[in-house]
Amino acid sequence: MFRLWGKTFLHNRMTNDLVVCNNSEESRTTKIFQAVTEICQTFDLSEPIWLDINIRDFKRHSKTRFTQDNFIDSIDFDYLEIQVIEEDGARHFVYLLDETLELTNVGLLSTNMAELLVKGITELSYRECAAKVSEMTGQTISAMGVWNVIQALGEKICEEEKELTEDYKKGHLKGEKEVPVLFEEADGVYINLQGKDRKNARQGKAEMKIGIAYDGWRKTGSNRYALENKVVVAGFSRAKEFHEYREAAIGSMFDLDEVSQRILNADGASWIKKVKDKSTCFQLDPFHRNKAVKEKIHHPKACQDILELLQAEKIEEVFHYLELYRNSLCEEGEIQDVEDLIRYYENNREGLLPYQSQGLELPENPDGLEYRNMGTMENHVWSVLAKRMKH
Repeated sequence: MFRLWGKTFLHNRMTNDLVVCNNSEESRTTKIFQAVTEICQTFDLSEPIWLDINIRDFKRHSKTRFTQDNFIDSIDFDYLEIQVIEEDGARHFVYLLDETLELTNVGLLSTNMAELLVKGITELSYRECAAKVSEMTGQTISAMGVWNVIQALGEKICEEEKELTEDYKKGHLKGEKEVPVLFEEADGVYINLQGKDRKNARQGKAEMKIGIAYDGWRKTGSNRYALENKVVVAGFSRAKEFHEYREAAIGSMFDLDEVSQRILNADGASWIKKVKDKSTCFQLDPFHRNKAVKEKIHHPKACQDILELLQAEKIEEVFHYLELYRNSLCEEGEIQDVEDLIRYYENNREGLLPYQSQGLELPENPDGLEYRNMGTMENHVWSVLAKRMKH
């Protein structure tokens, strides 16, 4: 028997629900529309408009949500959710990897094996992953077989990223999480390429960009904190395309119209500063800010003095000290290094102070989260990119 479960939600609480059953010989599509009509009549609603994102979600998951954007009349709830239920009461769903590979049965490639391949390839080489999974499952798969599975999944993910970006541009995407402050970080890391990709890149390398966003820190133990509602994106795309997808990914989690202050922590690279608008508070990443001093200032005493001035947030004194220090040098290479540091700090002068000292009036987080020092990017570069690319 076909069953469709309809539910309305307000502030993450279910306010109405109805299960519509249909045992007729009509097509599945007809049953869906008939059930939606019955749900809307019971809830005294006008019928929602099916947007592209609803059609796509329902095809993949047999589930979708209708927000105010889907209704002509105003609604007094956040969204209407519909979901197909099987005869045994289980929710109907498909595995995206099976859908990607056009698998309709377990005989070709089991879901468990596919999941093992995806998890294994993030820690092992293709050859090692194939050997490990073959040993664990008793099903033989070659390194090329693993490669084919991952490539198929990667192509599907690229398509979904493009679709997500297009939905965001059209205004069809709006996250449910409402937060007053949004923290963002961005960085890039150069990856050694192989094969034909190497021939198309400068010096056999390409920069992979990574961005994260979260709405605060939640205490999880003694002196332990975790980022709340973290969104992570990464890719080799150009700055403009990466920024568009990054905004779409963040917008799918957070309602950006409700964010009163966005704060960006980054190393000052030109492509990163392009992602921020005038209302975004910029902070130069403390790790890169201090690393630049240690790399460009060759005298330990001067290096320590500059770091102490930065720590004390005496920015004008930092520039004054650097100029005096440069004028005291004789070696051309050392002078050039100091001038490079001065130029780097001048280009990022607005971000030399931490965001807490830039005069922002941040509203309190309603969920009791804390606002702490930013600078988690290097750890994410390792855990998200470097650790997975070393093979």
